[in-house]
Amino acid sequence: MAVKAQTQNKPLWHSGLTLPALLAAAVWLGGAHLLNTNVLQAHNQASVREASQLKATGYAEQLQGFFAQRQQQLAKLNPQQKSSTRIGTNAIPQGAVQYFTTAELYAGAGNPPLNFAQVDLLKRSQQDGQQNPEFLRGSDNQWQLYSARAEQDGALLIAQPFGVFERALSELDASPGNVRVAQQFPDGPASPLWNSPTQGSGGDSVSAPVAGSYLKVSFTPSPSFAAAHSISPIWLFALALIGLGATLFGLWKMLPADGGAAPWEQAGRNKKKGASQKGLRKEDLDAPKPAKESTNTAVASAPAPSAPTVEEASTHDLMRTPSTEIPAHVFRAYDIRGIAGEEINEPFAYQLGRALGTIALQAGQKLLLVGRDGRNSSELLRDCLIEGILESGCNAVDLGLVPSPVLYFACAKGKNANSGVMVTASHNPAEFNGFKIVMNGRPLADDKLQDLRVLMVSGQFASGEASNSQQDVRDTYIDEIFNDVALAGQPHVVIDAGNGATSELAPELFEQLGCAVDTLYCEVDGNFPNHAPDPSRPENLQDLITTVKGESADLGIALDGDGDRVTLVTSSGRIVWADQLVMLLARDILARNPGSDIVFDVKSSRALADLVTQYGGRPVMWKTGHAPMKTKILETGALLGGELSGHIFIKDRWYGFDDGIYAAARILEIMALREQTLDELLDSLPQMVNTPEILLPVAEADKFALIERLRNEGTFGEADLNTIDGLRIEFADGWGLVRASNTTAALTLRFEADDEAALARIRAQVAQQLQKIDPALVLP
Repeated sequence: MAVKAQTQNKPLWHSGLTLPALLAAAVWLGGAHLLNTNVLQAHNQASVREASQLKATGYAEQLQGFFAQRQQQLAKLNPQQKSSTRIGTNAIPQGAVQYFTTAELYAGAGNPPLNFAQVDLLKRSQQDGQQNPEFLRGSDNQWQLYSARAEQDGALLIAQPFGVFERALSELDASPGNVRVAQQFPDGPASPLWNSPTQGSGGDSVSAPVAGSYLKVSFTPSPSFAAAHSISPIWLFALALIGLGATLFGLWKMLPADGGAAPWEQAGRNKKKGASQKGLRKEDLDAPKPAKESTNTAVASAPAPSAPTVEEASTHDLMRTPSTEIPAHVFRAYDIRGIAGEEINEPFAYQLGRALGTIALQAGQKLLLVGRDGRNSSELLRDCLIEGILESGCNAVDLGLVPSPVLYFACAKGKNANSGVMVTASHNPAEFNGFKIVMNGRPLADDKLQDLRVLMVSGQFASGEASNSQQDVRDTYIDEIFNDVALAGQPHVVIDAGNGATSELAPELFEQLGCAVDTLYCEVDGNFPNHAPDPSRPENLQDLITTVKGESADLGIALDGDGDRVTLVTSSGRIVWADQLVMLLARDILARNPGSDIVFDVKSSRALADLVTQYGGRPVMWKTGHAPMKTKILETGALLGGELSGHIFIKDRWYGFDDGIYAAARILEIMALREQTLDELLDSLPQMVNTPEILLPVAEADKFALIERLRNEGTFGEADLNTIDGLRIEFADGWGLVRASNTTAALTLRFEADDEAALARIRAQVAQQLQKIDPALVLP
């Protein structure tokens, strides 16, 4: 009975249990967490990856059977005739065979005509024997499966539609995860061919090659697949909880029945008693305890500075009283641009900095890079912008006066920052200024810019402490291009920087590349006293043309105010528009990367799309503007993009942003490799008659409505209408374009045709329809 009474009087908890219980929990649960993190998760990842690799290998072997069976069918193929005509065959499902003599192995031969990639396949089969089958785009721009077989005095080209292979793909069991099939030639990029609808997010992607082809099968496991090949951590934590419970029960058993001191407390209490009974003096008890030594004592004891009142701030600094009058029209499709001092002023820049800092922090970015061009208002706007960024609690790094490509380069190369702001109005006249914004490596444009304005007006910003620093990345940028581009000899170039941000950097770069450099208007002057910083206007290129011809230079390079656009001039004084530069670059890049996407804007020549197709690429027409072009290049994985205004985006050996300086360097490299002048390179391109961009001034508020009326009310006969961006009217012998400019209060027009007569007819027809909707719209 005594024992029973003692058990009933034992308390359920004692204050002395708290610390030991916490220590026990830390040991058991912390140990379980460490085992899970360092042992179990690593085991599970290895197990899932091994199972995924087996699954990918199984898919590859399954597809290998398709190619093995197809090879047997090809071996039995024995066409009854050998000529340039297309021969159908029952030996190969849905297959078609075309025979070519050795003399006929050139692009354009046959019906449908051969393209560059098909000719290459046929020639390799003659020179090196049997080749792996290849998926190439046919004349209809659709994937087809091609094989080539050498014959006496020629070669056979066997084609099957992609659907034949797709049936083999549909037999793959994709329920365990996501299955992707891509084609990758040696030293080339992977081109995606097929993707299963099943989503996979349960582990890393693994791949396996398909023997007898250039295909690679990638498999990403689904969560259920990963769970089936993993050990659940629930068992580990369950054992930890059992161990913790046993430890707590053991500690509870050690409690005295009367609730007195626990065993681990008793020794300490006895020691404290002894100490209190001897060794302490009265003066020790009365003396105050000394404070702990700390280097932060002065900081901690100093009173916190009070925030300035609105009245104090307004008299001290205009930036502290940002106006909520944020003009809506300065938020354009892909940047912010307006009249400096009136629409884009110090309060605007400060408010923008606070908003961008807030957005960056929400996106997990702790740092914003800031650059500026050489406009008279840019330095003050930069200072106000940085102050706003710091006010939000986001750090800032000032890159100084740099071209926009240098800011983009810093965002692409930065290890701890891929977001930034460029203070610039690009090619606009001196009275303008604005901002180009990169967030998480992507341009901030369209709806996101409108959301930014809403945030600026609302004033609901983050706040905190942050730091500002300065960094010069210009030498790193120059070194990167120097190590990438190889020139021969000493080409003679003339650089017209238009008194813009490239005035010092561009001559230095081309001199390091080995060029003999003459400069024209290469002094930074925000008034742009010689001509507007817009190389897309022929009137701004006349001095450069005169200098190039007068100095017998090999090349003239015209850059815009912030260096992201370029127009070139040949030694004979011909203006080379950006769509022609893209043709030269596409021909070079597709030779090494067949099947790649090439993106261009609606203002570009029809000949560009034809050339890309001819050289085995995929032409993609898209909206004008550096932001939509960058976004489309990221979406498609294109290696090259360009728009007529001079923005050229190169992702082959470079980073995919618009960079007029780098584009000019790559053209010089092509001239050196082909040992041809730029005039000779241009003569090798398809020739059409076209106009430069034509700007038709209209009210800013009316330009988009006018385009909508032209779409709805215009009459263009049998022409096809492309409404990707504005209205591109496609005739059999040419085309015309009318679109609303996103950077100026104007309509942008361009025309192209097979000859001068067709060009005049198309231009007159478009002009007539414009005057029908508004008599004031008269083409210059």
